[in-house]
Amino acid sequence: MSMFKSKNEGNIYKCTVRLLDDTELIECEFQPFHRGNYLVEYICDQLNIKERDYFGLRYVDNSKQRQWLDLGKPILKQIKDLDPMLFSFRVKFYPADPFRLTNQGRTMLYQQLKRDLRHGRIYCSVGEAAALGSLIVQEELGDYNEEIHVENYVASMNLALRQTESLERKIIELHKKREPRQNPSEVVNEFLSIVSSLETYGIDPHPVKDHRGSQLYIGINYTGISTFICGKRSQHFRWNEVQKINFEGKMFIAHLSYTDASREAKLAVDDRNVHLNRQERKIMKK
Repeated sequence: MSMFKSKNEGNIYKCTVRLLDDTELIECEFQPFHRGNYLVEYICDQLNIKERDYFGLRYVDNSKQRQWLDLGKPILKQIKDLDPMLFSFRVKFYPADPFRLTNQGRTMLYQQLKRDLRHGRIYCSVGEAAALGSLIVQEELGDYNEEIHVENYVASMNLALRQTESLERKIIELHKKREPRQNPSEVVNEFLSIVSSLETYGIDPHPVKDHRGSQLYIGINYTGISTFICGKRSQHFRWNEVQKINFEGKMFIAHLSYTDASREAKLAVDDRNVHLNRQERKIMKK
C-alpha cells in the first residue's frame, strides 16, 4: 500500500488503475475520506468520458475474489489490506442502445466487448465469431493487403477464447471481402451492432448447477435474468416478469409473475432443492 503524508492534506494514498486494453495505466491519489465515486470520476475525466454511470472499478481482494469498488463507501475501508492497490477500469452496466453513448464512451464499450469476446463471456456461433473477429482485424490492421497480410496473419492476434485455425481462416476470408477505406468508427459501430443483438451481451455468466448436478450458467443484463446450458440460453425472464428479488445465504431468489399460463416452468437449477413454478424461481449461486 503506497502512502505518503503532506502537512496540509494529511495521509495521501496512491493506487494504479489498469485501463481496458491492459497496456495503459493511470496512477491516482486519494485521501482516507474519499469514496469510490472519486476514483471513477477522476478516471472518466482523464479519458473524457461523459457517461460515467456505466463504468466502475474492479479489484481482486485478499481471498482472490473479484469485487466492484462501492462508489458510496470510503475507498480505504474497502481495500485497507490490499497491496498493491490495483484497480481495473471496466464497463459495469451495458447500455441497451450502445449508440446513445458519445464517441469516447462508445470506444470504451468497444474495448470492453473485445475483452468479453476474448474471455468467453460472449456466446455466439462460429459465423458470428468470425464476423466479429474480422471487424477487430479491420479496425486494428486496416484494409487487407496481400503484400502485407500473408499466410495466417491473424494467428498472433488474441481475438476469441476458442481461437482455432478454422476460425482464423474464416476471419481472414471475411477480412479480404471487406469494403476498403472504411472509416474506423463505422467498423466499431458495425461490431457494436452485432454484439448488442446477442443474448449474452452485457452478461457476466456465473456457474451454477441444476438438481442433477449438471453445470449451467446464470447471467443478468438489461433485458432480464437468463440461464445458459452449453453456450445456449435455456431460460429467460424479463424484468417485467420479476416481482421481487432477495437473497438467502448463497441462494438467489427471483419471484416471478406470469400472465401466460404456457410459461409455467419445469426447471430446477440448484445444488440442493431449487425449483421453479409460476410464483417463484430459486437459483443457487455456486
